[in-house]
Amino acid sequence: MTSNDPGPLVPGEVVVSGVPGGDVSGDPVDSPVTQGESPSSAAPAAPPAVAVPGRAAEILEMAREFRAALDEVPGALYQLGEEGLSDLMTHLMGVHVRAAQVATVVVAEAHIRGEVNTSISASAVQWITAHAVEAGTMVEPRDAKTMAVVAEAYGDRRNAVVADAVREGRCTLAVARAALSNTDKVAPVLPGASRDELLGHFLHLDPALGSRGVSALTRMIIAQYAPDTLSAQDAKLEAVETLSWFTTPTGMTRLTAELAPASAAVMKSAILALSAPQPVPCDEHPSVTVADERTPGKRRADALTELVTAAAKVLAGDASPTGAAATALVTMNLEALTEGVGHAQVVATGDVLDAGAARRLACDAQVIPIVLGGPSEPLDVGRKERLVTKGLRTAVITRDHGCTLPGCDRPPGMCEVHHVNPWWAGGETCLLNSAMLCVFHHHLVHRLGLLAAVTAAGVHWDLTPGRMPTPGAA
Repeated sequence: MTSNDPGPLVPGEVVVSGVPGGDVSGDPVDSPVTQGESPSSAAPAAPPAVAVPGRAAEILEMAREFRAALDEVPGALYQLGEEGLSDLMTHLMGVHVRAAQVATVVVAEAHIRGEVNTSISASAVQWITAHAVEAGTMVEPRDAKTMAVVAEAYGDRRNAVVADAVREGRCTLAVARAALSNTDKVAPVLPGASRDELLGHFLHLDPALGSRGVSALTRMIIAQYAPDTLSAQDAKLEAVETLSWFTTPTGMTRLTAELAPASAAVMKSAILALSAPQPVPCDEHPSVTVADERTPGKRRADALTELVTAAAKVLAGDASPTGAAATALVTMNLEALTEGVGHAQVVATGDVLDAGAARRLACDAQVIPIVLGGPSEPLDVGRKERLVTKGLRTAVITRDHGCTLPGCDRPPGMCEVHHVNPWWAGGETCLLNSAMLCVFHHHLVHRLGLLAAVTAAGVHWDLTPGRMPTPGAA
Protein backbone atom coordinates (compact mmCIF):
# COMPACT_ATOMS: atom_id res chain seq x y z
CA MET A 1 0.00 0.00 0.00
CA THR A 2 1.50 3.35 -1.02
CA SER A 3 1.80 6.33 1.29
CA ASN A 4 -0.96 8.05 -0.68
CA ASP A 5 -3.42 5.23 0.13
CA PRO A 6 -4.87 5.62 3.63
CA GLY A 7 -6.22 2.08 3.55
CA PRO A 8 -9.69 1.01 4.60
CA LEU A 9 -11.44 3.47 6.83
CA VAL A 10 -11.78 2.49 10.47
CA PRO A 11 -13.99 3.83 13.25
CA GLY A 12 -13.15 7.38 14.21
CA GLU A 13 -11.25 8.14 11.00
CA VAL A 14 -12.45 10.32 8.17
CA VAL A 15 -10.59 11.10 5.00
CA VAL A 16 -10.90 14.62 3.63
CA SER A 17 -9.24 14.88 0.21
CA GLY A 18 -7.11 11.83 1.00
CA VAL A 19 -5.91 12.98 4.45
CA PRO A 20 -7.13 11.42 7.72
CA GLY A 21 -9.16 13.96 9.66
CA GLY A 22 -11.76 14.24 12.37
CA ASP A 23 -15.34 13.12 12.60
CA VAL A 24 -17.06 15.82 10.56
CA SER A 25 -20.35 15.22 12.35
CA GLY A 26 -18.65 16.31 15.59
CA ASP A 27 -20.48 13.49 17.34
CA PRO A 28 -18.16 10.61 18.23
CA VAL A 29 -21.12 8.57 19.47
CA ASP A 30 -22.26 8.11 15.85
CA SER A 31 -18.96 6.53 14.85
CA PRO A 32 -19.36 2.76 14.49
CA VAL A 33 -17.28 0.55 16.74
CA THR A 34 -15.55 -2.53 15.43
CA GLN A 35 -17.27 -5.69 16.62
CA GLY A 36 -15.52 -7.13 19.63
CA GLU A 37 -14.03 -3.88 20.95
CA SER A 38 -15.50 -1.46 23.45
CA PRO A 39 -16.11 2.21 22.61
CA SER A 40 -13.11 3.13 24.74
CA SER A 41 -10.83 0.94 22.60
CA ALA A 42 -11.98 2.43 19.32
CA ALA A 43 -9.72 4.88 17.55
CA PRO A 44 -9.89 8.28 19.35
CA ALA A 45 -11.58 11.16 17.57
CA ALA A 46 -9.15 13.36 15.65
CA PRO A 47 -9.17 17.18 15.65
CA PRO A 48 -11.81 18.92 13.51
CA ALA A 49 -11.31 18.59 9.76
CA VAL A 50 -9.42 21.35 7.99
CA ALA A 51 -9.56 22.40 4.39
CA VAL A 52 -7.01 20.42 2.41
CA PRO A 53 -6.07 21.28 -1.20
CA GLY A 54 -6.97 18.54 -3.64
CA ARG A 55 -9.07 17.55 -6.65
CA ALA A 56 -12.31 16.75 -4.77
CA ALA A 57 -14.19 19.83 -6.02
CA GLU A 58 -12.92 19.27 -9.56
CA ILE A 59 -13.93 15.59 -9.47
CA LEU A 60 -17.40 16.48 -8.17
CA GLU A 61 -17.91 18.91 -11.06
CA MET A 62 -16.68 16.29 -13.54
CA ALA A 63 -19.22 13.81 -12.12
CA ARG A 64 -22.02 16.34 -12.67
CA GLU A 65 -20.87 16.94 -16.26
CA PHE A 66 -20.59 13.23 -16.96
CA ARG A 67 -24.11 12.61 -15.65
CA ALA A 68 -25.40 15.34 -17.97
CA ALA A 69 -23.45 13.86 -20.90
CA LEU A 70 -25.09 10.47 -20.35
CA ASP A 71 -28.49 12.00 -21.00
CA GLU A 72 -27.26 13.13 -24.42
CA VAL A 73 -25.99 9.70 -25.48
CA PRO A 74 -29.27 8.22 -26.86
CA GLY A 75 -29.75 11.14 -29.23
CA ALA A 76 -26.19 10.94 -30.53
CA LEU A 77 -25.92 7.19 -31.15
CA TYR A 78 -26.65 7.57 -34.88
CA GLN A 79 -23.37 9.46 -35.22
CA LEU A 80 -21.32 6.43 -34.14
CA GLY A 81 -20.08 3.66 -36.38
CA GLU A 82 -19.94 0.02 -35.31
CA GLU A 83 -16.53 0.41 -33.69
CA GLY A 84 -17.58 3.56 -31.84
CA LEU A 85 -20.79 1.92 -30.63
CA SER A 86 -18.86 -1.08 -29.30
CA ASP A 87 -16.30 1.19 -27.63
CA LEU A 88 -19.06 3.23 -25.98
CA MET A 89 -20.71 0.09 -24.64
CA THR A 90 -17.41 -1.08 -23.16
CA HIS A 91 -16.96 2.23 -21.32
CA LEU A 92 -20.56 2.31 -20.13
CA MET A 93 -20.35 -1.19 -18.65
CA GLY A 94 -17.15 -0.20 -16.88
CA VAL A 95 -18.86 2.89 -15.50
CA HIS A 96 -21.93 0.88 -14.47
CA VAL A 97 -19.93 -1.48 -12.26
CA ARG A 98 -17.37 1.05 -11.05
CA ALA A 99 -20.02 3.63 -10.12
CA ALA A 100 -21.68 1.14 -7.78
CA GLN A 101 -18.32 0.35 -6.14
CA VAL A 102 -17.43 4.02 -5.65
CA ALA A 103 -20.94 4.81 -4.42
CA THR A 104 -20.49 2.12 -1.77
CA VAL A 105 -17.25 3.75 -0.62
CA VAL A 106 -19.15 7.06 -0.40
CA VAL A 107 -21.86 5.41 1.72
CA ALA A 108 -19.16 3.96 4.00
CA GLU A 109 -17.59 7.40 4.37
CA ALA A 110 -20.99 8.97 5.13
CA HIS A 111 -21.70 6.25 7.67
CA ILE A 112 -18.38 6.78 9.45
CA ARG A 113 -18.86 10.56 9.52
CA GLY A 114 -22.32 10.13 10.99
CA GLU A 115 -24.09 11.62 7.97
CA VAL A 116 -26.45 8.65 7.71
CA ASN A 117 -27.37 8.64 11.40
CA THR A 118 -28.02 12.40 11.52
CA SER A 119 -30.15 12.40 8.36
CA ILE A 120 -33.91 11.85 8.22
CA SER A 121 -33.30 8.36 6.81
CA ALA A 122 -33.91 5.45 9.19
CA SER A 123 -31.19 3.31 7.61
CA ALA A 124 -28.39 3.32 5.07
CA VAL A 125 -30.76 1.68 2.57
CA GLN A 126 -33.18 4.60 2.91
CA TRP A 127 -30.29 7.07 2.66
CA ILE A 128 -29.17 5.48 -0.60
CA THR A 129 -32.71 5.37 -1.97
CA ALA A 130 -33.32 9.02 -1.05
CA HIS A 131 -30.27 10.11 -3.04
CA ALA A 132 -31.41 8.03 -6.01
CA VAL A 133 -34.79 9.79 -5.91
CA GLU A 134 -33.04 13.16 -5.65
CA ALA A 135 -31.10 12.24 -8.79
CA GLY A 136 -34.34 11.55 -10.63
CA THR A 137 -33.85 7.80 -10.80
CA MET A 138 -34.59 4.68 -8.78
CA VAL A 139 -32.48 1.95 -7.25
CA GLU A 140 -33.67 -1.62 -6.80
CA PRO A 141 -34.18 -2.46 -3.10
CA ARG A 142 -31.91 -5.48 -3.45
CA ASP A 143 -29.12 -3.35 -4.91
CA ALA A 144 -29.53 -0.71 -2.21
CA LYS A 145 -29.38 -3.40 0.46
CA THR A 146 -26.22 -4.91 -1.01
CA MET A 147 -24.58 -1.48 -1.15
CA ALA A 148 -25.55 -0.78 2.47
CA VAL A 149 -24.30 -4.15 3.77
CA VAL A 150 -20.93 -3.83 2.04
CA ALA A 151 -20.58 -0.20 3.08
CA GLU A 152 -21.19 -1.07 6.73
CA ALA A 153 -18.63 -3.88 6.58
CA TYR A 154 -16.16 -1.53 4.84
CA GLY A 155 -15.44 0.28 8.11
CA ASP A 156 -14.71 -2.89 10.07
CA ARG A 157 -10.97 -3.57 10.44
CA ARG A 158 -11.63 -7.29 10.07
CA ASN A 159 -12.86 -6.74 6.51
CA ALA A 160 -9.85 -4.84 5.18
CA VAL A 161 -9.47 -7.38 2.35
CA VAL A 162 -12.99 -6.66 1.11
CA ALA A 163 -12.57 -2.91 1.60
CA ASP A 164 -9.43 -2.94 -0.55
CA ALA A 165 -11.12 -4.98 -3.30
CA VAL A 166 -14.17 -2.70 -3.46
CA ARG A 167 -12.13 0.52 -3.33
CA GLU A 168 -9.80 -0.69 -6.08
CA GLY A 169 -12.58 -2.14 -8.24
CA ARG A 170 -11.44 -5.76 -8.03
CA CYS A 171 -14.78 -7.34 -7.18
CA THR A 172 -18.47 -6.69 -7.73
CA LEU A 173 -20.64 -5.70 -4.79
CA ALA A 174 -22.63 -8.93 -5.07
CA VAL A 175 -19.44 -11.01 -4.72
CA ALA A 176 -18.23 -8.81 -1.85
CA ARG A 177 -21.50 -9.33 0.02
CA ALA A 178 -21.47 -13.08 -0.69
CA ALA A 179 -17.85 -13.31 0.51
CA LEU A 180 -18.72 -11.55 3.77
CA SER A 181 -21.72 -13.75 4.55
CA ASN A 182 -20.17 -17.04 3.42
CA THR A 183 -16.90 -16.48 5.26
CA ASP A 184 -18.83 -16.49 8.53
CA LYS A 185 -20.42 -19.82 7.54
CA VAL A 186 -17.12 -21.46 6.57
CA ALA A 187 -14.93 -20.17 9.42
CA PRO A 188 -16.21 -22.66 12.05
CA VAL A 189 -15.28 -25.68 9.90
CA LEU A 190 -11.86 -24.25 8.92
CA PRO A 191 -10.46 -23.05 12.25
CA GLY A 192 -6.90 -23.05 10.89
CA ALA A 193 -7.64 -20.41 8.25
CA SER A 194 -7.58 -16.71 9.04
CA ARG A 195 -10.47 -14.43 8.13
CA ASP A 196 -8.28 -12.61 5.61
CA GLU A 197 -7.39 -15.89 3.91
CA LEU A 198 -11.05 -16.95 3.64
CA LEU A 199 -12.21 -13.56 2.34
CA GLY A 200 -9.32 -13.42 -0.11
CA HIS A 201 -10.10 -16.90 -1.40
CA PHE A 202 -13.74 -16.02 -2.09
CA LEU A 203 -12.82 -12.72 -3.75
CA HIS A 204 -10.27 -14.35 -6.06
CA LEU A 205 -12.70 -16.82 -7.57
CA ASP A 206 -13.47 -16.62 -11.27
CA PRO A 207 -15.70 -13.49 -11.64
CA ALA A 208 -17.92 -15.47 -14.01
CA LEU A 209 -19.07 -17.57 -11.04
CA GLY A 210 -20.76 -14.56 -9.46
CA SER A 211 -22.37 -14.60 -6.04
CA ARG A 212 -24.09 -17.94 -6.77
CA GLY A 213 -20.70 -19.53 -7.36
CA VAL A 214 -19.46 -18.19 -4.03
CA SER A 215 -22.46 -19.70 -2.25
CA ALA A 216 -21.98 -23.04 -4.04
CA LEU A 217 -18.32 -23.11 -3.00
CA THR A 218 -19.38 -22.56 0.61
CA ARG A 219 -21.60 -25.63 0.52
CA MET A 220 -18.76 -27.63 -1.03
CA ILE A 221 -16.35 -26.61 1.73
CA ILE A 222 -18.83 -27.43 4.48
CA ALA A 223 -19.64 -30.76 2.81
CA GLN A 224 -15.95 -31.60 2.62
CA TYR A 225 -14.93 -30.66 6.16
CA ALA A 226 -18.21 -30.94 8.08
CA PRO A 227 -20.57 -33.22 6.12
CA ASP A 228 -22.81 -33.81 9.14
CA THR A 229 -23.32 -30.06 9.45
CA LEU A 230 -24.49 -29.73 5.85
CA SER A 231 -26.79 -32.75 6.18
CA ALA A 232 -28.30 -31.29 9.34
CA GLN A 233 -28.80 -27.91 7.69
CA ASP A 234 -30.52 -29.44 4.67
CA ALA A 235 -32.70 -31.64 6.89
CA LYS A 236 -33.97 -28.51 8.65
CA LEU A 237 -34.67 -26.88 5.28
CA GLU A 238 -36.63 -29.92 4.09
CA ALA A 239 -38.80 -29.70 7.19
CA VAL A 240 -39.92 -26.16 6.36
CA GLU A 241 -40.41 -26.44 2.59
CA THR A 242 -43.47 -24.56 1.38
CA LEU A 243 -45.57 -24.19 -1.76
CA SER A 244 -48.34 -21.64 -2.08
CA TRP A 245 -50.32 -19.88 -4.78
CA PHE A 246 -52.68 -16.98 -5.17
CA THR A 247 -54.66 -15.33 -7.93
CA THR A 248 -53.29 -12.02 -9.20
CA PRO A 249 -55.54 -9.09 -10.21
CA THR A 250 -55.09 -10.12 -13.86
CA GLY A 251 -56.56 -13.57 -13.22
CA MET A 252 -53.22 -15.39 -13.39
CA THR A 253 -52.13 -17.73 -10.60
CA ARG A 254 -48.72 -17.11 -9.05
CA LEU A 255 -46.86 -20.08 -7.55
CA THR A 256 -44.32 -19.52 -4.79
CA ALA A 257 -42.12 -22.37 -3.61
CA GLU A 258 -39.28 -22.62 -1.11
CA LEU A 259 -37.49 -25.93 -1.56
CA ALA A 260 -34.46 -27.56 0.03
CA PRO A 261 -31.48 -28.13 -2.33
CA ALA A 262 -32.27 -31.80 -3.07
CA SER A 263 -35.93 -31.15 -3.91
CA ALA A 264 -35.06 -28.08 -5.97
CA ALA A 265 -32.42 -30.01 -7.91
CA VAL A 266 -34.91 -32.65 -9.05
CA MET A 267 -37.53 -30.06 -10.02
CA LYS A 268 -35.15 -27.73 -11.84
CA SER A 269 -33.46 -30.56 -13.75
CA ALA A 270 -36.82 -31.89 -14.94
CA ILE A 271 -38.09 -28.46 -16.01
CA LEU A 272 -34.85 -27.49 -17.75
CA ALA A 273 -34.85 -30.73 -19.74
CA LEU A 274 -38.32 -29.97 -21.13
CA SER A 275 -37.98 -26.22 -21.60
CA ALA A 276 -35.44 -26.02 -24.40
CA PRO A 277 -36.65 -24.14 -27.52
CA GLN A 278 -38.43 -26.47 -29.95
CA PRO A 279 -38.95 -25.68 -33.66
CA VAL A 280 -42.65 -25.64 -34.57
CA PRO A 281 -44.41 -26.25 -37.93
CA CYS A 282 -45.18 -23.18 -40.00
CA ASP A 283 -48.92 -22.45 -40.33
CA GLU A 284 -48.74 -21.88 -44.11
CA HIS A 285 -46.29 -24.70 -44.79
CA PRO A 286 -46.59 -27.51 -42.20
CA SER A 287 -43.55 -29.28 -43.62
CA VAL A 288 -41.41 -26.24 -42.76
CA THR A 289 -40.40 -25.49 -39.16
CA VAL A 290 -39.88 -22.05 -37.64
CA ALA A 291 -38.13 -20.89 -34.50
CA ASP A 292 -39.78 -21.31 -31.12
CA GLU A 293 -40.99 -17.81 -30.20
CA ARG A 294 -41.97 -18.61 -26.61
CA THR A 295 -40.13 -16.67 -23.92
CA PRO A 296 -37.88 -18.65 -21.53
CA GLY A 297 -40.44 -18.11 -18.77
CA LYS A 298 -43.26 -19.42 -20.95
CA ARG A 299 -41.20 -22.51 -21.90
CA ARG A 300 -40.54 -23.27 -18.22
CA ALA A 301 -44.23 -22.82 -17.39
CA ASP A 302 -45.18 -25.21 -20.22
CA ALA A 303 -42.62 -27.74 -18.98
CA LEU A 304 -44.00 -27.61 -15.43
CA THR A 305 -47.56 -28.03 -16.71
CA GLU A 306 -46.47 -30.99 -18.85
CA LEU A 307 -44.77 -32.67 -15.91
CA VAL A 308 -47.72 -32.18 -13.56
CA THR A 309 -50.23 -33.30 -16.21
CA ALA A 310 -48.27 -36.51 -16.85
CA ALA A 311 -48.01 -37.22 -13.11
CA ALA A 312 -51.74 -36.55 -12.62
CA LYS A 313 -52.61 -39.08 -15.33
CA VAL A 314 -50.48 -41.72 -13.63
CA LEU A 315 -52.05 -41.06 -10.23
CA ALA A 316 -55.56 -41.23 -11.76
CA GLY A 317 -54.76 -44.54 -13.43
CA ASP A 318 -55.14 -43.07 -16.91
CA ALA A 319 -51.51 -43.75 -17.78
CA SER A 320 -48.76 -46.12 -16.73
CA PRO A 321 -45.57 -44.78 -15.19
CA THR A 322 -42.85 -45.03 -17.83
CA GLY A 323 -40.08 -43.26 -15.94
CA ALA A 324 -39.13 -39.64 -15.98
CA ALA A 325 -38.61 -38.00 -19.34
CA ALA A 326 -35.83 -35.95 -17.79
CA THR A 327 -32.76 -37.34 -16.07
CA ALA A 328 -30.73 -35.43 -13.49
CA LEU A 329 -26.97 -35.86 -13.86
CA VAL A 330 -25.17 -35.64 -10.52
CA THR A 331 -21.38 -35.62 -10.18
CA MET A 332 -19.66 -37.04 -7.11
CA ASN A 333 -16.33 -38.60 -6.25
CA LEU A 334 -16.02 -42.28 -5.40
CA GLU A 335 -15.87 -41.62 -1.65
CA ALA A 336 -19.14 -39.68 -1.76
CA LEU A 337 -20.83 -42.49 -3.66
CA THR A 338 -19.61 -45.41 -1.56
CA GLU A 339 -19.24 -43.86 1.90
CA GLY A 340 -21.56 -40.85 1.82
CA VAL A 341 -18.69 -38.44 2.60
CA GLY A 342 -18.31 -35.13 0.76
CA HIS A 343 -20.77 -33.61 -1.67
CA ALA A 344 -22.41 -34.03 -5.05
CA GLN A 345 -23.29 -31.41 -7.66
CA VAL A 346 -26.20 -31.30 -10.12
CA VAL A 347 -24.70 -30.70 -13.56
CA ALA A 348 -27.58 -28.76 -15.13
CA THR A 349 -28.11 -26.30 -12.27
CA GLY A 350 -24.88 -26.28 -10.24
CA ASP A 351 -26.81 -27.07 -7.02
CA VAL A 352 -24.60 -28.60 -4.32
CA LEU A 353 -26.09 -31.56 -2.42
CA ASP A 354 -24.77 -33.40 0.59
CA ALA A 355 -23.65 -36.92 -0.33
CA GLY A 356 -26.46 -38.55 1.63
CA ALA A 357 -29.14 -36.68 -0.30
CA ALA A 358 -27.50 -37.55 -3.61
CA ARG A 359 -27.33 -41.25 -2.74
CA ARG A 360 -31.00 -41.16 -1.68
CA LEU A 361 -32.04 -39.50 -4.93
CA ALA A 362 -30.11 -42.08 -6.92
CA CYS A 363 -32.47 -44.71 -5.46
CA ASP A 364 -35.73 -42.77 -5.57
CA ALA A 365 -35.45 -40.63 -8.70
CA GLN A 366 -34.10 -40.71 -12.25
CA VAL A 367 -30.63 -39.61 -11.19
CA ILE A 368 -27.46 -40.78 -12.93
CA PRO A 369 -24.41 -40.67 -10.62
CA ILE A 370 -21.20 -39.73 -12.44
CA VAL A 371 -18.06 -40.79 -10.61
CA LEU A 372 -15.21 -38.29 -10.96
CA GLY A 373 -11.48 -38.58 -10.60
CA GLY A 374 -8.48 -36.28 -11.10
CA PRO A 375 -9.38 -32.73 -12.24
CA SER A 376 -13.14 -33.40 -12.51
CA GLU A 377 -12.60 -35.99 -15.22
CA PRO A 378 -15.46 -38.49 -15.61
CA LEU A 379 -14.26 -41.99 -14.70
CA ASP A 380 -17.57 -43.78 -15.06
CA VAL A 381 -20.99 -42.68 -16.31
CA GLY A 382 -24.01 -44.61 -15.12
CA ARG A 383 -26.77 -44.81 -17.75
CA LYS A 384 -30.18 -46.33 -18.23
CA GLU A 385 -29.44 -47.43 -21.79
CA ARG A 386 -26.12 -48.67 -23.07
CA LEU A 387 -25.95 -46.37 -26.09
CA VAL A 388 -22.58 -44.78 -26.81
CA THR A 389 -24.12 -41.54 -28.08
CA LYS A 390 -26.07 -40.98 -24.86
CA GLY A 391 -23.10 -41.93 -22.72
CA LEU A 392 -20.83 -39.54 -24.62
CA ARG A 393 -23.30 -36.68 -24.35
CA THR A 394 -23.58 -37.33 -20.62
CA ALA A 395 -19.81 -37.14 -20.24
CA VAL A 396 -19.64 -33.92 -22.29
CA ILE A 397 -22.40 -32.34 -20.18
CA THR A 398 -20.60 -33.35 -17.01
CA ARG A 399 -17.39 -31.67 -18.10
CA ASP A 400 -18.78 -28.56 -19.83
CA HIS A 401 -21.96 -27.77 -17.84
CA GLY A 402 -23.41 -25.90 -20.83
CA CYS A 403 -22.23 -23.77 -23.74
CA THR A 404 -18.44 -23.47 -23.65
CA LEU A 405 -17.98 -20.29 -25.67
CA PRO A 406 -16.71 -17.55 -23.32
CA GLY A 407 -19.47 -15.45 -21.80
CA CYS A 408 -22.38 -17.77 -22.65
CA ASP A 409 -24.55 -19.19 -19.87
CA ARG A 410 -26.89 -21.46 -21.85
CA PRO A 411 -27.56 -24.69 -19.86
CA PRO A 412 -27.01 -28.20 -21.28
CA GLY A 413 -30.66 -28.59 -22.28
CA MET A 414 -30.24 -25.76 -24.78
CA CYS A 415 -26.96 -27.02 -26.21
CA GLU A 416 -25.64 -29.41 -28.85
CA VAL A 417 -22.47 -31.49 -28.93
CA HIS A 418 -20.02 -30.03 -31.44
CA HIS A 419 -17.17 -31.92 -33.13
CA VAL A 420 -14.20 -29.63 -32.48
CA ASN A 421 -12.18 -31.26 -35.24
CA PRO A 422 -14.77 -32.00 -37.99
CA TRP A 423 -15.36 -35.57 -39.07
CA TRP A 424 -14.29 -34.76 -42.63
CA ALA A 425 -10.89 -33.72 -41.26
CA GLY A 426 -10.47 -36.98 -39.40
CA GLY A 427 -12.11 -35.91 -36.16
CA GLU A 428 -13.38 -38.73 -33.96
CA THR A 429 -16.61 -38.95 -32.01
CA CYS A 430 -15.05 -38.94 -28.57
CA LEU A 431 -14.95 -36.86 -25.40
CA LEU A 432 -11.70 -35.07 -26.27
CA ASN A 433 -13.12 -33.97 -29.63
CA SER A 434 -16.47 -32.78 -28.30
CA ALA A 435 -17.66 -29.48 -26.88
CA MET A 436 -21.06 -28.20 -25.82
CA LEU A 437 -22.38 -25.20 -27.75
CA CYS A 438 -25.77 -23.52 -27.73
CA VAL A 439 -27.51 -23.38 -31.11
CA PHE A 440 -26.49 -19.76 -31.74
CA HIS A 441 -22.82 -20.29 -30.93
CA HIS A 442 -22.75 -23.62 -32.76
CA HIS A 443 -23.70 -21.78 -35.95
CA LEU A 444 -21.23 -19.00 -35.12
CA VAL A 445 -18.34 -21.45 -34.61
CA HIS A 446 -18.95 -23.03 -38.01
CA ARG A 447 -19.48 -19.68 -39.74
CA LEU A 448 -16.24 -18.21 -38.36
CA GLY A 449 -14.30 -21.48 -38.43
CA LEU A 450 -13.30 -21.37 -34.75
CA LEU A 451 -11.20 -24.10 -33.16
CA ALA A 452 -10.79 -25.17 -29.55
CA ALA A 453 -8.31 -27.10 -27.43
CA VAL A 454 -10.07 -29.80 -25.42
CA THR A 455 -8.70 -31.48 -22.29
CA ALA A 456 -10.25 -33.69 -19.66
CA ALA A 457 -10.80 -30.57 -17.53
CA GLY A 458 -12.52 -28.36 -20.10
CA VAL A 459 -12.67 -26.57 -23.45
CA HIS A 460 -10.54 -23.54 -24.34
CA TRP A 461 -11.59 -21.63 -27.47
CA ASP A 462 -9.29 -19.83 -29.88
CA LEU A 463 -11.45 -16.97 -31.17
CA THR A 464 -9.24 -16.42 -34.22
CA PRO A 465 -11.43 -16.97 -37.32
CA GLY A 466 -10.44 -19.60 -39.88
CA ARG A 467 -8.61 -22.05 -37.60
CA MET A 468 -11.10 -24.90 -38.10
CA PRO A 469 -9.98 -27.45 -40.73
CA THR A 470 -11.90 -27.20 -44.01
CA PRO A 471 -13.35 -30.06 -46.12
CA GLY A 472 -10.33 -29.82 -48.39
CA ALA A 473 -8.10 -30.80 -45.47
CA ALA A 474 -9.54 -34.32 -45.36
